[in-house]
Amino acid sequence: MKFVPEGRADAIPHVNTGHYLMGCRADTWFRLLKENRGLIERDKLPQAALLTAVSAAMVPAAALEKRLFDKKILASAPKKDPVFVLGHWRSGTTYLQNMLSKDRQFGWFDPVSTVVFPYSILLRGPLAGAVKKGIAAGRPMDNVQYAMDLPMEETFAFLSQNPRDIINLIAFPANYERYLSGAFIEDLPPEEKERWLRDYDYIIRKMTYISGGKQLVLKSPDNTARIRELRTLYPDARFINIHRDPYRTIRSTIHMFLTQMDALHLSAVPENMDRLVEDVVLYIFERMYRELFALEGGLPENRYADVAYEDFCAAPVETLRRVYDQLGLEGFAAAEPAFRAFADSQKGYRKNRLDLPPELIGRINERLGFYLERYGYEREEADTE
Repeated sequence: MKFVPEGRADAIPHVNTGHYLMGCRADTWFRLLKENRGLIERDKLPQAALLTAVSAAMVPAAALEKRLFDKKILASAPKKDPVFVLGHWRSGTTYLQNMLSKDRQFGWFDPVSTVVFPYSILLRGPLAGAVKKGIAAGRPMDNVQYAMDLPMEETFAFLSQNPRDIINLIAFPANYERYLSGAFIEDLPPEEKERWLRDYDYIIRKMTYISGGKQLVLKSPDNTARIRELRTLYPDARFINIHRDPYRTIRSTIHMFLTQMDALHLSAVPENMDRLVEDVVLYIFERMYRELFALEGGLPENRYADVAYEDFCAAPVETLRRVYDQLGLEGFAAAEPAFRAFADSQKGYRKNRLDLPPELIGRINERLGFYLERYGYEREEADTE
């Protein structure tokens, strides 16, 4: 694997107007700059300057939105606790959440609320066109397209408020260890953990207000590593865990992080980034699922459902019917036609086909035998010939 594709002119300064930090609140952006002082690459200074200028220019709008709406937002506690889609990156979480979003009883983080969260009420209309243009290219690591009528991960709204988010290792790979705790918030110092919980609850209340009080269906893969904390905030929450063959999942996740870093990094990239990303992905996957399996027995059966990616792809509507029944979710019959229409629209989707190096197969077997056994996935052997 190569971090920088052959032939790319990375020496030419450029800016990316669709960078995920473009909607970052000024105080959050300046904290990121402080945390990464001296690490930003010279040819990324124009990008950093643009992010600084935009965040500074939007300070009045962010302040006015808080002044006008915060009282209503803080009073918007969810009447029904959220439905969380869990699962490691590249496990099918996007497809599952997209399907659930077709049930009109649910609210979710739309692209405007996600990308420009601090100004998403006051400037929704004026910024919608810019957001639509920014997401038009889709995700850089696969064939999935973003759309204004489909949900996005709430983590991108959260990181505009709080820099302690795992996604920030994409922009600052030289400082990646700092942002790993964005997934495992139990590792944070008490005061930072308290702030994390407060900031997360704030984005949920704001989205609840924007959606008119609808129950939210949320998806950020890192939520899989913080079920305890989410249940502290939302004790009646429902969790749907979608799992997938770890060989394809881990290989695809490595590709995802490397592709996104290539497009979005600001700090210098360590020479051994390929190996570091592989190590990070294996570490997150193993720890995430060891902790999840330790928790499963304590989760009420009507609040936690397992879904195999392979089963969901084969029979998405029937799988959702089972999940609704198990979790006591109402409204399946009303939503079924929309589910079927969306499932039919996805039949032409083509998955990435990526090589699976023998060494990676060996590392997966060494670290994730417990996962293979738990879900019944066949163990692969590396072809060393």
